[in-house]
Amino acid sequence: MSAATTPFPDRHLRVRSTESQAMQRTMSSPSRQHQEALQFRLILAATYPFFLIAALVQRVLPGSAAQRPGMPVARRSIFGEAKAMAVSAIPFAFMG
Repeated sequence: MSAATTPFPDRHLRVRSTESQAMQRTMSSPSRQHQEALQFRLILAATYPFFLIAALVQRVLPGSAAQRPGMPVARRSIFGEAKAMAVSAIPFAFMG
Protein backbone atom coordinates (compact mmCIF):
# COMPACT_ATOMS: atom_id res chain seq x y z
CA MET A 1 0.00 0.00 0.00
CA SER A 2 1.38 3.41 -0.86
CA ALA A 3 1.25 6.47 1.35
CA ALA A 4 -1.47 7.96 -0.86
CA THR A 5 -3.81 5.03 -0.25
CA THR A 6 -3.31 4.64 3.50
CA PRO A 7 -5.88 6.39 5.68
CA PHE A 8 -3.18 8.21 7.70
CA PRO A 9 -0.25 8.84 5.36
CA ASP A 10 1.68 11.11 7.71
CA ARG A 11 0.97 9.25 10.95
CA HIS A 12 4.61 8.20 11.40
CA LEU A 13 5.80 11.75 10.83
CA ARG A 14 3.42 13.07 13.51
CA VAL A 15 4.59 10.43 16.00
CA ARG A 16 8.24 11.25 15.35
CA SER A 17 7.52 14.96 15.62
CA THR A 18 5.80 14.41 18.99
CA GLU A 19 8.68 12.25 20.22
CA SER A 20 11.18 14.86 19.06
CA GLN A 21 9.31 17.62 20.87
CA ALA A 22 9.18 15.55 24.07
CA MET A 23 12.91 14.87 23.87
CA GLN A 24 13.66 18.55 23.31
CA ARG A 25 11.61 19.48 26.37
CA THR A 26 13.44 16.99 28.59
CA MET A 27 16.81 17.98 27.18
CA SER A 28 16.13 21.69 27.46
CA SER A 29 15.10 21.54 31.12
CA PRO A 30 18.66 21.21 32.48
CA SER A 31 19.79 23.70 29.87
CA ARG A 32 17.15 26.15 31.08
CA GLN A 33 18.21 25.63 34.69
CA HIS A 34 21.82 26.21 33.68
CA GLN A 35 20.82 29.35 31.80
CA GLU A 36 18.86 30.69 34.79
CA ALA A 37 21.78 29.94 37.11
CA LEU A 38 24.10 31.80 34.75
CA GLN A 39 21.70 34.76 34.63
CA PHE A 40 21.52 34.77 38.43
CA ARG A 41 25.31 34.87 38.73
CA LEU A 42 25.56 37.65 36.14
CA ILE A 43 22.95 39.74 37.94
CA LEU A 44 24.69 39.05 41.25
CA ALA A 45 28.01 40.21 39.81
CA ALA A 46 26.39 43.33 38.35
CA THR A 47 24.48 44.33 41.49
CA TYR A 48 26.98 43.30 44.16
CA PRO A 49 28.92 46.60 44.07
CA PHE A 50 25.71 48.56 44.75
CA PHE A 51 24.83 46.33 47.69
CA LEU A 52 28.41 46.59 48.94
CA ILE A 53 28.06 50.38 49.00
CA ALA A 54 24.73 50.04 50.81
CA ALA A 55 26.30 47.73 53.39
CA LEU A 56 29.14 50.21 53.92
CA VAL A 57 26.68 53.06 54.39
CA GLN A 58 24.65 51.02 56.87
CA ARG A 59 27.78 50.19 58.83
CA VAL A 60 28.98 53.78 58.93
CA LEU A 61 25.67 55.41 59.89
CA PRO A 62 25.10 55.62 63.64
CA GLY A 63 22.27 53.61 65.12
CA SER A 64 22.07 51.16 62.23
CA ALA A 65 22.92 48.16 64.40
CA ALA A 66 20.17 46.91 66.65
CA GLN A 67 21.86 46.73 70.01
CA ARG A 68 20.47 44.74 72.89
CA PRO A 69 21.51 45.67 76.40
CA GLY A 70 24.18 43.35 77.74
CA MET A 71 24.52 41.44 74.46
CA PRO A 72 27.43 41.80 72.06
CA VAL A 73 26.53 42.88 68.54
CA ALA A 74 26.74 39.91 66.17
CA ARG A 75 27.71 41.15 62.73
CA ARG A 76 28.54 39.65 59.41
CA SER A 77 31.39 41.03 57.41
CA ILE A 78 30.51 43.86 55.06
CA PHE A 79 31.04 41.51 52.13
CA GLY A 80 28.76 38.89 53.66
CA GLU A 81 26.12 41.50 54.35
CA ALA A 82 26.28 42.78 50.76
CA LYS A 83 25.98 39.26 49.40
CA ALA A 84 23.02 38.53 51.68
CA MET A 85 21.25 41.69 50.50
CA ALA A 86 21.93 40.88 46.83
CA VAL A 87 20.85 37.26 47.12
CA SER A 88 17.61 38.25 48.84
CA ALA A 89 16.79 40.95 46.26
CA ILE A 90 17.73 39.22 42.99
CA PRO A 91 14.90 36.63 42.91
CA PHE A 92 12.48 39.50 42.36
CA ALA A 93 14.11 39.99 38.96
CA PHE A 94 12.99 36.49 37.96
CA MET A 95 9.35 36.99 38.99
CA GLY A 96 6.84 37.82 36.34
